[in-house]
Amino acid sequence: MAIGSLGAGSGLDLESLVSDMVSARRDTKVKLYENKLAGYEAELSALGSVGLAIDNFKTFVTTLNDDDLFSGRNAIIQQKEGKESLSIIPDKTASTDTYSIQVNQLAKGSRLVSDISSFSSRDEVVTSSGGELTLTAGDDELVLDVKPDTTLSKLREQINSAGKDFGVSANLVDDGDGHMFFTITSTKTGVGNTLSIDSSNLTLDSAALGGFFPGLSVPLGGEAQDAIITVDGIRVRNDSNEFDKAVAGLTINALDVSKEPIKVDISYNKETVENTIQGFVGSYNELISVFKQNTAKGSVLNGNSMIRNLSSSLASDLMSNHSSEGSAFTSIFDVGVEFLEDGTLSYDSDKFNSAVEEDFDGVASLFIGKNGLATSLDGLLDTYAGPRGMNSTLKDSVTKSIGSTEESLSDYEARMEKYEASLRSKFTNLDTQLANMNAQGSYLNSMLSQL
Repeated sequence: MAIGSLGAGSGLDLESLVSDMVSARRDTKVKLYENKLAGYEAELSALGSVGLAIDNFKTFVTTLNDDDLFSGRNAIIQQKEGKESLSIIPDKTASTDTYSIQVNQLAKGSRLVSDISSFSSRDEVVTSSGGELTLTAGDDELVLDVKPDTTLSKLREQINSAGKDFGVSANLVDDGDGHMFFTITSTKTGVGNTLSIDSSNLTLDSAALGGFFPGLSVPLGGEAQDAIITVDGIRVRNDSNEFDKAVAGLTINALDVSKEPIKVDISYNKETVENTIQGFVGSYNELISVFKQNTAKGSVLNGNSMIRNLSSSLASDLMSNHSSEGSAFTSIFDVGVEFLEDGTLSYDSDKFNSAVEEDFDGVASLFIGKNGLATSLDGLLDTYAGPRGMNSTLKDSVTKSIGSTEESLSDYEARMEKYEASLRSKFTNLDTQLANMNAQGSYLNSMLSQL
């Protein structure tokens, strides 16, 4: 409301008169707009809560509707923590069975060490003229171009730089008694992959050094070797510690030699399935709670058709028959899920575990596949959840209504400002005329008083 000095000339309270006239026309209409906006905002907030609950429930439904959830396997290995001899990764093709596995030998690479009389200093020159040095491990070969005047230390650096991808590393060890040992280690495991060195194309400096490369020896345990495990009495060899073909569906990693066989149980991934079903039940109950809260008598979404239709469809789906041919289970109520009187669900872990022990595939068929509950619910919720779902469409509609109402309110306020300006203009003229009349009256009274 503008502030002016109406009535200053006439002495009348024209400012209050204008204010009252504008308020009489404006306030009721503005209040209607503000109430309408408050209602829209409340509806938008309620739809936001409903949308989050729907999306959260949809997440658990989608997780349940995944073949990998029910085809996953667990490997339970009976070994002491911190003293593991093996690890096992099962895939979904692994048979649920019990195995006896022992690690007899780990695969390892080879290591070469120079003779004790070969070197005394890291600065000794290996070759003055240079040449080629060839390292071989199995079918792999690394050829080094050794430059003239290369010292033992420089040769070590060259091998370490060039041998990263080849899997070899060199080192120098000083025993403190004037002997420098040159070592070369290969990470390539398996029988037949022992490291060898060919220095025939490298001109060595002296007879003393001439025995360096030919004189590299293989110490006890220095040859490359296979890993060996025993699976249910069957001995299995492999050129690495990872056995991915020994037992179908299992990747067995040998970590340490075991003194005795280790029991391994391969079972269905029951724990993950159970956790997901519990999450499904919990998110459904949260969804129902949000529905009730926002559709109760006097609530902003009371009578909302979207919520009414979705609630009805969910209940119908949950109570439908989702059995598969040959399964003893006809609905999820056979595997530990129950409907309560208030419309929420409960979960019985003991009943679920009994069902899993009886027929895990039958439990899976209740949720996944053509007739599965999760498959059906996933399709149903696609209509309501996400940025293109019905809930988002309603929110967009309410948002547009808010924008339209705000625009109408702004236009109305602009009209009221023009109305007030018009009143002020008229009353300003009136005030001026009254002021003039008052002045003339005062003048006449002054003149009459002098007669």
